[in-house]
Amino acid sequence: MNGARGRTIGPIVILFILALNLPYATLIELFGYDDILREPTGVTLAAFRAGGPPLLLAWLGFAAGALLFAPLAGLLERAIGLRAGWTGQASAVAQTVGLARWVFIVPLLAEAQKDAPPPLAATIDLLYRAQHQMFGTFIGEILGQILLAAWTARVARHLWSLNRPLALMGAATLPLWVLGLSEPLATVFRSLPGIEVTPLAFIGWQAWLLWFGGWLIWRKGSRLCGGGYFPPQQAQHPT
Repeated sequence: MNGARGRTIGPIVILFILALNLPYATLIELFGYDDILREPTGVTLAAFRAGGPPLLLAWLGFAAGALLFAPLAGLLERAIGLRAGWTGQASAVAQTVGLARWVFIVPLLAEAQKDAPPPLAATIDLLYRAQHQMFGTFIGEILGQILLAAWTARVARHLWSLNRPLALMGAATLPLWVLGLSEPLATVFRSLPGIEVTPLAFIGWQAWLLWFGGWLIWRKGSRLCGGGYFPPQQAQHPT
């Protein structure tokens, strides 16, 4: 990969952040996300029906945005000379699967729940909570966030020799990811206190990613070596 191509990754990072936040903002406006997830099933499904096609498109866009991280993770690894891994791609897939349930499963449940008699409504409630627990809580949140934290830790460790403040900011998000796992785990281990810090983890992680992209765009006086960028006095031969 040449230097010019490497510098194009910065704008791709910015586009990725936009691809995530535009549908996310729409979900907040149309659906009250993510506070709506803490409401009873009937309230959540009624709000989903009220959102109509724009809400469905927002969920589709959010899932597609999450999936875009799969190729981006590999591009960022190559840009700093890091051997290709799999945790970033796996995280993208896990979070996409978790989000895709709002496109392919929840619409069916929301439509069936409308004017449903009590026995059917109880069944729909159970089905909704079961799919939410499996696809949302376990695959999307727990697995997706653990894998994303692992990718961030791996990249931050490699950045230590290239840009220590950038590496430290990436590492600083890791405790938030760990604390954020307490909320989905509390749905299984009832005595565990759920700490709602995952939104802060995502905000901090996206800020770090923007800095990462900006650094790739604006870094000067560097040259390509072994797939990464190093100051001339630190250039190394590929091993």
